[in-house]
Amino acid sequence: MFTFFFFFTIIILDHHYILGTNHRFSQQMDHEEEEIEIPNYFICPISLEIMKDPVTTVSGITYDRQSIVKWLEKVPSCPVTKQPLPLDSDLTPNHMLRRLIQHWCVENETRGVVRISTPRAPPGKLNVVEEIKNLKGFGQEALGREETLQKLEVLAMEGNNRRLMCEAGVHKSLILFVVKCTSEDEEGRRRIKGLDQSLRLLHLIGVPSNDAKTILIENDRIMESLTWLLHQEDFFNRAYTIVILKNLMEHTSSHIVERLNPEIFKGIIEFLKDVVSSLNRTSPTVRDTVQSSRPSLGKKEPLKLDHSLVIKQAVTAALMILLETSSWSRNRSILVDLGAVSELIELEMSYSGEKRITELMLGVLSRLCCCANGRAEILSHRGGIAVVTKRLLRVSPVADDRAISILSTVSKFSPENMVVEEMVNVGTVEKLCSVLGMDCGLNLKEKAKDILKDHFDEWKKFPCIDITLLTKLLSSSPKDPLTEFNSRVGV
Repeated sequence: MFTFFFFFTIIILDHHYILGTNHRFSQQMDHEEEEIEIPNYFICPISLEIMKDPVTTVSGITYDRQSIVKWLEKVPSCPVTKQPLPLDSDLTPNHMLRRLIQHWCVENETRGVVRISTPRAPPGKLNVVEEIKNLKGFGQEALGREETLQKLEVLAMEGNNRRLMCEAGVHKSLILFVVKCTSEDEEGRRRIKGLDQSLRLLHLIGVPSNDAKTILIENDRIMESLTWLLHQEDFFNRAYTIVILKNLMEHTSSHIVERLNPEIFKGIIEFLKDVVSSLNRTSPTVRDTVQSSRPSLGKKEPLKLDHSLVIKQAVTAALMILLETSSWSRNRSILVDLGAVSELIELEMSYSGEKRITELMLGVLSRLCCCANGRAEILSHRGGIAVVTKRLLRVSPVADDRAISILSTVSKFSPENMVVEEMVNVGTVEKLCSVLGMDCGLNLKEKAKDILKDHFDEWKKFPCIDITLLTKLLSSSPKDPLTEFNSRVGV
């Protein structure tokens, strides 16, 4: 019986960590160091600390609840198995492991180990259902009550509860409440009580893709409300609004996207400008907003969001909106007139190293290059050609295609003297030669070769350009440039 119980315990516990060496740490007791052995399977694979609330994921690995929830908010996969793991995945409490950890802590209490208390059970399905019933019973008035929104936020901390909320249509109620708050009454006033919490909660829950189109069709005042919110002072409310706007626009009709209100573009560009200012530490506006958004000691704050993650999500959403809408010439003209080109370049210079943001920025910039004013803006910005050149061959194949497209369009349709001089000064010619000398896509090589050919007579006038190498690269077949380039650089 003892053997069976021991074997059963091993099966339930996380088998990936039981058979490893024991984790050790040292503590100071009575001015003497004493080494305490901690069973390895008590340690969370993420935090590398003793688990306070062990939960087992659908991938079969056990983590501390707080650690895995924070992880899944940024990376939707199991840290150990790499198996896809959505944020709303079930997290099953590992009660036996928790009791073993608590028993071990009690046994070692005299050696300085602090006992881990039993964690409070997270709000479950019954709580969600009950709150949703109350919400539906009282209608929009319930959302106007601070305690209702606080309860919903606490429930939304558990990923699985967010799915239940969406299934029950809580996001629809929140959107309607936001519209009501931002609409003027007969006296021209807006009721903004509960607006901050509603936007934060709506950002947390999200808008299911299958509901987005229907929501916009059923209420034509939603876009008006979101436009108003984009021009308010609260930085994070604007961030939440942009993410919500992106969710609603993803599956809506092309007519709405094509004829988007210019004030929405203006609000998005102003938001990106504020992000750049905060990253460059030239404006305290955003930092002050972050500080004021954090809970004070005397104020209840049921949900603490990762502010840097919120900003990153909003920046990504903003760029996705601009990429989608810039397919139409009307929108491209509006964006260029609003200074989008300059802000995109500044954003990339501040957000260097973010692959997805770079890909999206280059995608929007390549579309804005389709109009003459857009190309002129890139050339007039001191870092325009330079930042595009720098990203070439350094980010991803997607970024390479978009960067070479920008360089190709600018060099073909802009004044030759300006283009040639700028490309020489920022090292674009050398980078294009590198493209011909590297093992990359044939389409990329052809575009690079076309750019170099178009201005070959001008390149010869610059002593810093190796014309002999350039001539051989341009006259070689697609396979020969790699050999020639390697021989020149000594590979």
